[in-house]
Amino acid sequence: MTSRPALFFIALLLLLSLALRSPILLLLGSLLALVAGASALWGRYCLAGVSYDRRFSAQRLFCGEGADLWVEIANAKPLPLAWLKAEDEFPEELEVQNIRLSYASTPHRLLLTSLFAMNLYERIRRRYRLTTSRRGAFDFGPVLLSSGDLFGFQTRYANLDHRHTLLVYPKLVALDALGLQAARPPGDLRARRRVIADPLRLAGARDYQPGEDIRHIHWKATARRGSLQTKIFDPGASQHLVIFLNNQTRAHHFEGVIDDYFETAAVAAAAVARESLDARHAVGLFTNGAVRGSQKRARIPASRRADQLTRILEALAQLTYFSNISFDALLQTETSGLPLGAAVVAVSTVVTGPILSALLDLRAGGHPVALVVIGPPPAEALPPDLPVYFVTKNWTEMASIENN
Repeated sequence: MTSRPALFFIALLLLLSLALRSPILLLLGSLLALVAGASALWGRYCLAGVSYDRRFSAQRLFCGEGADLWVEIANAKPLPLAWLKAEDEFPEELEVQNIRLSYASTPHRLLLTSLFAMNLYERIRRRYRLTTSRRGAFDFGPVLLSSGDLFGFQTRYANLDHRHTLLVYPKLVALDALGLQAARPPGDLRARRRVIADPLRLAGARDYQPGEDIRHIHWKATARRGSLQTKIFDPGASQHLVIFLNNQTRAHHFEGVIDDYFETAAVAAAAVARESLDARHAVGLFTNGAVRGSQKRARIPASRRADQLTRILEALAQLTYFSNISFDALLQTETSGLPLGAAVVAVSTVVTGPILSALLDLRAGGHPVALVVIGPPPAEALPPDLPVYFVTKNWTEMASIENN
């Protein structure tokens, strides 16, 4: 309606109505001119003063938790909008309750499509409930806004690079929930404890005393004895513990990744970190996997700072499948930087001769070492003097710490 031929036709109609002194033609020409003016006005200013915003009840969640998402659209101008369409990109890994999202043109992305009619200076807010079912860093946005005139003659678009990232930590479970099984009989392990320290074994349990940290309660011993028991940690254990996480789940990179093993390894690393920090150890995390948006691998030196568990969980949440160094090379590279006598817990699905050799070198250098194997027992022969544990559960079968 605002194209040159259309405007020329309206002008001609008005001139003709004056020349013929025809009220009908004049009324028709005036109506068309009014429609053209309104169409031009809406087409030019419909998206001016329009804002789109998201707000989360929490931007850091544990796997399995939910969060509220508020979407707010404002029309801050003295011009109403007959229609406004917003297409917001969402990650496909998160579920939005009670609403069905459409597929986006970008792979693994979905669209939250909203349609509004807005008055002048109106603000609309909508609430959505998100649920998380896996670890990761999930991006929201960009947003495509579109609007136009009431008659559908003009449409204007605006692509807003408005993004948010929601971090979902791995499921946090108690160490007992991993279903750890020792590679050797318990008696054999106890016999070797005076010679070889095992950073994953506790010294025992005793009666709980009022005022002690409830996070150290030994629930299994409590159930057996019928009274509250608290954990006794090995007094000879190192005050520094470093977790080495192997994000490679197959013998060769080109074979791909076993997703469940990868996620279980992240859950196991988080459980060891939490348990060790509760025992007042300085804990660190080193991985051979790159963090999201970077080629650098996760590397958190051992510390007892108050936010150390949060730092470790954030690193695990952003860990990708990409490995930029072999696990045995990682163990050898970081050896020189470890504190004297620091305990080492290696979490890995793949167990090879070079990995075992690197762990034995660490033990020979005075570091208590334990190996946590994700998945079935490896074909590789295990050294008799290396404490080895197998995680017998998949991460989806483990109860989160809130339910223990």
